[in-house]
Amino acid sequence: MYPYRLEKNPYPSSPTPTLLDAQILGGRRHKEAKAAVLSCFSDLHGKVGAGTATDKDFRLLTVIQDVGSGKTHLALHIKGLKEVEDTTVTSYVDLSVVSPKNMHSLYAAMLGGFTDEYIAKIRRAVVMHVCEKGERDSAARKVFNYGFMDSISGRSLKDKAELVLHNAMTPNYSALSQVLAKEFTPIEVTILKLIVEGKFRADAQNVSTLEDIIASLAALASLNLRFLKRITVFQLDEFESDRETTEFVKAVINAHIPAAALMLIFTPSSYNEIRQASASVFDRLEKANYKVDLAGSNTYEEILDIIMEYIRHHDATKCFTPEEEKDLAAKVKVIYDEFSDFRNVRSMLNIMYHAVENAGKRDCATIDEQALDDTIKNVYPGLRIRGSVMDVPISDFIKIRRNCSDITTLESGVKDAVRNLVNYAHEVGAVAKPQKANGSGFDVMFSDPYGTKVAVAIVINQDHAKSFEQISNTLKTTGFVDKLVILTNANTSAGTNGSAVVTMDRCKMIDLIYFSNKYKNSELMEDDSQRALMLAKSIRIC
Repeated sequence: MYPYRLEKNPYPSSPTPTLLDAQILGGRRHKEAKAAVLSCFSDLHGKVGAGTATDKDFRLLTVIQDVGSGKTHLALHIKGLKEVEDTTVTSYVDLSVVSPKNMHSLYAAMLGGFTDEYIAKIRRAVVMHVCEKGERDSAARKVFNYGFMDSISGRSLKDKAELVLHNAMTPNYSALSQVLAKEFTPIEVTILKLIVEGKFRADAQNVSTLEDIIASLAALASLNLRFLKRITVFQLDEFESDRETTEFVKAVINAHIPAAALMLIFTPSSYNEIRQASASVFDRLEKANYKVDLAGSNTYEEILDIIMEYIRHHDATKCFTPEEEKDLAAKVKVIYDEFSDFRNVRSMLNIMYHAVENAGKRDCATIDEQALDDTIKNVYPGLRIRGSVMDVPISDFIKIRRNCSDITTLESGVKDAVRNLVNYAHEVGAVAKPQKANGSGFDVMFSDPYGTKVAVAIVINQDHAKSFEQISNTLKTTGFVDKLVILTNANTSAGTNGSAVVTMDRCKMIDLIYFSNKYKNSELMEDDSQRALMLAKSIRIC
């Protein structure tokens, strides 16, 4: 059993999306993008529902998103939707694996982007169309070599058609050409024959010019509308600025292929490179019917919803509680805030996959801090909390952040930690013995090795205006000591001779509390000692 009472790890393990993984879609902006694309397809399908289409019935969609943020996932998710499968025929192409990028390889990739299920479906539709014609047309019956012996043996024309579909009989291709030529164009006849022969993708070998390719794509879209009553969608992922690809795409856009939609997917940097490389192509992209701009969608809220969506999808018993969701969200927030490497969907899902595996092996009911700590250590060795002097482990960092989420608790923890740090500095000979600060308004007092009397005051508030007032009042008490150090979470440069105001970020405060915990539990190691003195220097204690 995995965490959250799941029977399997809900997160994908592959570095790039698969159709199976893409069944799940989370994130508000991704869902809005999905709705826009579905609206486009629905609108186009409605325009050609009667079975006829003109060059006005072409749509161009662009999807722009950062690397590793879900653009391919979105494309595959849309491709696999039931409502999309019922109204479209989709070819998905990853242009990053197409080489060389010339018009022939690009066309071959587009043919290869159609599924085998689609090819089987249109093959059946074509064969049965000819079969129906054979009921009243003797020329069509010749396609199946249907004769007198078939008739007296009780074998129907449909039985012969099924033999063709199961590759148990070879049709008469010469007769097939004659029958098809009566109602289809020469290009359509060529494609239909290849479909019946089971050599659909071989059409890439029959074209010699870009004009031939565009004509074939238009013919294919027309046939899909005729036989399957579906529009044709070409998804070109990882679209970039190389000359042959942009010229190819430009030709497809200019052709306005009836009953078809071209969906181009790229990154913001690729989009900018296209603008610089080809003004005419960029102009066409700018005029796309639908522009889905997801750049900058790597927000914490977006990534968190995607993470939660995987658990919700696999939570068959609906046992994932609001408390567990809140707990996981807090842990994800720490990772997102502290590691810029994980501020994209791909990396965060990888973290979640390994953390679930780790927690599952230890029979943990949830993804705990240790699971995240072990994951980052093992999968991303060398990563550390940004700015941490004490090299705080992820697990401890998460615990301290959660335990000190209340500002009062945080202030109390920091005050206790600073006292312990001064005590430790005294133990190693860095400062003189601390003095009692009762009634002085300071949190700790001591003397440095030169006899300078030093006082430390901690000012931590949610309201920074209140902190400034408190700091100002504290500065007025400098007559009691030679040197005053004010540690605060407020961003201020206030101070006078003999005093210093040190601004501490949350990481610094967690460093202090982590040190304090180890100090109180007598767990300081040799390298901790060096770090502790560095920490003391960073806040002007020694």
